[in-house]
Parts: sequence; C-alpha cells; structure tokens
Amino acid sequence: MKNLDFSEAMLQLKKGNCIARNGWNGNGMHCFAQFPDEHSKMTHSYLVMVIPGCEEGERMLPWQPAQVDLFATDWEIV
Repeated sequence: MKNLDFSEAMLQLKKGNCIARNGWNGNGMHCFAQFPDEHSKMTHSYLVMVIPGCEEGERMLPWQPAQVDLFATDWEIV
C-alpha cells in the first residue's frame, strides 16, 4: 500500500507492519512499533526508526514524527 496519510500508516503500525515515507532521504529507512511484553523494561508502546547502512551497521532508535510527517501523504508499507 502506498500514498497513505499518517492515520492510515499508524493503523498499519498497530497491525505490526513497517512503514516508511517515500520522501525520506535514506535508502531503506523505516519505522515499526514496539509493543512491550512482560520481559520488557519499557511499559508503553513506542516507535522505532531503523536506519540501515550506517558506519556501525544498522541503527535503531526511538522515533517521534515531526509535523511534516504527520501531514504527509506519501507513507507506505514496507
């Protein structure tokens, strides 16, 4: 699925899918939702950005969408 708005993309995250924006600069960058379980140190769900191809390999970090991401309509499932 392509050309999703953020609300549609968020529904896909909740289903366990990875999403990305067509307008992002990094090749292969994407996000997924992390849902804590009884073994997690975190107690609430959060978003993770994956940045492949970094000098030290693949990077994963907590991610919060910017306003431009919230209003974009170029989200897609990856």
